[in-house]
Amino acid sequence: MLSSDLQQKANMIRLSYTISQNTPAYGNKDKIFIRDNSSILKGETANTSCWIFSNNHIGTHIDSAFHFCQTGKKTYELPVEDFYYKKVSLIDIPCGQAKLISIPDIETSSDIDPEVELLLIRTGFEGYRDTDKYWNDNPGLAPELADYLRLKFPKLRCVGFDFISLTSWQFRPQGRESHKQFLCPGDDKVSILVIEDMALAAVNRKLNWVIVAPLFVEDGNGGAVTVFAEFA
Repeated sequence: MLSSDLQQKANMIRLSYTISQNTPAYGNKDKIFIRDNSSILKGETANTSCWIFSNNHIGTHIDSAFHFCQTGKKTYELPVEDFYYKKVSLIDIPCGQAKLISIPDIETSSDIDPEVELLLIRTGFEGYRDTDKYWNDNPGLAPELADYLRLKFPKLRCVGFDFISLTSWQFRPQGRESHKQFLCPGDDKVSILVIEDMALAAVNRKLNWVIVAPLFVEDGNGGAVTVFAEFA
């Protein structure tokens, strides 16, 4: 995260994690490798490095529709304005174990703007990010939640949350269906983008706006993002 001094002075916050070799992966199956290509300390002209992702869906990252449907839009095919959100709502749904967050969990919150474009769900689960519990017992989103959110919040374009994946490791079949329902539901329904593994603990007041900066890669099924926000 940005230092607290910088957050206070600039009224800004970063909602994404720094990429490192310790970044946790869904199912504990993947890694990020970072090594020097050249080093000033070794007498070379400049510092350059090699970054290897064994999977692009690791760390704070976005899922675009192409992730779960062959005909879905790729990340770079989305309009730039789709990554800028002026109506942002954050809701707290405390969770310390594997479960599917469902419609009743959302209905209990009165903090969602009817015109919300980006819905952030904070469970507190990021407190386990340095443990196996983070990937093994993470919550997920229930499949039926996608249509509920579309109907109740017709301007919603993206959901983000502080756990490792939309799919709970303990509810993988439901998680696969959830990804399809959010990203590529068919029947002329709008795709809802998904941002996984966000840093939300430091958000302590309303956000004016959020900008999501993805990597535009030709494969385009999703990947690492940096997320910036401004406090109201």
